[in-house]
Amino acid sequence: MKKIAGFTLIEMLIVLAILAIIATLTAPALGLIVEKNAIRSVAERIKTDLQWTRTEAIKSRQDLTISFQQTGACYGIDTEPCDCTVQSSCKLKSVEPFLNHSTIRFSNIVFFQPPYTKLKFDYRRGTTLNNGSLTIKNESNNYALNIRVGKAGRIKICDDSTTPYAVNNYAPCNP
Repeated sequence: MKKIAGFTLIEMLIVLAILAIIATLTAPALGLIVEKNAIRSVAERIKTDLQWTRTEAIKSRQDLTISFQQTGACYGIDTEPCDCTVQSSCKLKSVEPFLNHSTIRFSNIVFFQPPYTKLKFDYRRGTTLNNGSLTIKNESNNYALNIRVGKAGRIKICDDSTTPYAVNNYAPCNP
């Protein structure tokens, strides 16, 4: 008799069982990666808009203000402070960075000059008088990223999570 090459049903079931075990072990890790990427993408979007506001102020030769709404989870860019929760209040740009990320919120917004939720870029050098920071936090895993703006207009993102280097690529925030 000629022997036919192939797999038996038992061999196939063993392979499927091994694959199922591997999938159940890696699924939670994939969820964490998705959450880390979500908070990272929101932080990078805010940083990019801060840089755009600074550059646009210099280019257009007029002071620009970025106004953050902690309760509305949005921010707007205009020549004067604006309310992004009101349609067409912010003439240059109105952004809802958490639109597709329901677990991420503004945790803390502190700029050092009143009004404390607004940041104004001077058009002459791109500097700001009310430097400070804002923190975004993922409520489910305590991931937090802090976006800091210095007086020179330099923007930096650091990891403000409870565990150092919890969100990859960002150094822990120094006090």
